[in-house]
Parts: sequence; C-alpha cells; structure tokens
Amino acid sequence: MNKMIIYSSQYGTSKKYATELSQKKAIPMYSVESIPESIVEADEIIYVGAIYMGKVLGFDKFSKKYKTLSSKLIVISAGMYDPTRRENTDNIELTVKENLQKTNFLLKDIFCLKGKLDTQQLRLKHKMLVNALYKSAKRKKESDLNDNERDIVRAYEDDSQIDLNKLDGILDRL
Repeated sequence: MNKMIIYSSQYGTSKKYATELSQKKAIPMYSVESIPESIVEADEIIYVGAIYMGKVLGFDKFSKKYKTLSSKLIVISAGMYDPTRRENTDNIELTVKENLQKTNFLLKDIFCLKGKLDTQQLRLKHKMLVNALYKSAKRKKESDLNDNERDIVRAYEDDSQIDLNKLDGILDRL
C-alpha cells in the first residue's frame, strides 16, 4: 500500500508526532506546504495537524485542494485541550467530517493527542491570548473553572515533553 504522511505544525508538536510515525513505519512525510505530486498515487494519507481555533490546522485547505482523491484518510490532531475528554474529540471529529463532505476521501480514523504548549515559542499574538486565558483562569477558584480553563492552566504550567508513546496505539492501526 502506498502511504504518505502530511503534517501541519505551528510550533513543532505535530511535526514531532509526524516524524515519529514516519520513522517507525517508514512512511514518507511532507509538510502541508510541500506536498508532492505523487500524492495522487497514495492509497492512504495520514494527516497530522495541530489544533488551532478548534480546527485541525490546514486541514480545510488540504481537503478542498485534494477533494478528488479517493485515498483512505487518517487524521491525527494535537492540541492543548484534554484529548480524552469526549467533548473535545467530538468537536474535532465534527469539523473533520464537515471538511470531508464534498470530497472523495474515505475517512478511516481520527485520533486526538495531547500537544505541547511552549509559551517561549509562541508568536506575540498567541502569547498574549494564552497569557490572558491563563490569567483569567488563575483568578478563579478551582471549583469555578470549566474543563477548558483547567486544560489551559495545565498546559501553561506543564513543562513536560510530549509523550511519543501515545503513538503506540496509532502505529498498530497504520
């Protein structure tokens, strides 16, 4: 089977996940900005993208541009919100499926992974937004925080690296 990994990454987490998948499964990997013409020959495409504004970064443009492809498609998202919370995964699944409505892709699976928030790396506008969300959440009592606010606080204060072992279950399905 002819497979290809396409990734979109704003600060590097999705690229790390895509690189790990590429190396472990010997699947060629390309940035969404440099997709080769050979994509038309791909039987299966694994799209790895960061979550940005509730959507998989670049996926809408990708799905529109390659809408005539009938490849199988696996979508892997990485974001700062808890990927085990059903509300989050449902929202990602909904936006992915909406993007695929007018395409020939055959959606095989969607996976959601935890991203890494590195506040030192953020562009100014993103840093200002995240700082504002964090400060707003920190002014509240823990009991008054909603799930998204708790996720922001955890992501902001967590200095651990991404867990590439979370890919093990996905690797088995590729």
